[in-house]
Amino acid sequence: MKKFLRFIEKFEEIFLVTTMVAILLMIFSQALFRYFFGSGIVWGEEFARYIHVAQVWIGSSLAIKMGGHIRVTFVRDLMNDTCKKVLDLLATFLFFVFMAFITYKGTLFILQLLETGQKAPSSGILMAIPYSVIPLGAFFMVLRLIQQFRGILKGELLEEEIEGVEQ
Repeated sequence: MKKFLRFIEKFEEIFLVTTMVAILLMIFSQALFRYFFGSGIVWGEEFARYIHVAQVWIGSSLAIKMGGHIRVTFVRDLMNDTCKKVLDLLATFLFFVFMAFITYKGTLFILQLLETGQKAPSSGILMAIPYSVIPLGAFFMVLRLIQQFRGILKGELLEEEIEGVEQ
């Protein structure tokens, strides 16, 4: 399981860097085409939009691993370690249930899109391809939340240092 999780982490990192470069190149080429030819690449903006959405879904999984999701901790900070652990377990469990639901419903949605054969307006690719990042990203988040849940059970509280804020 650890090898699989390391593979996913490497995939996430490589995917995010590669797609960031792809978006930058696409937006730069769009600007050049519009300046020199008066018109951009027809499918360029659609491509950049789909890639950006993919970055959010895949990047959210990596953010769980790194502890980078936004949390409101005002009430939690007033509690002792036992209550913090219970609250962290509850929050992680609820997040897990939600992501498992998104994975399931997203997969059903992709299967429905494959049946209908719906295509993107500009590029003509099957809409199931860009939308498939939703259940994939949610599944990656489910795996990360299981990791996080196990860590909390082992006694690792979800503490994070925030730059510029004193504890």
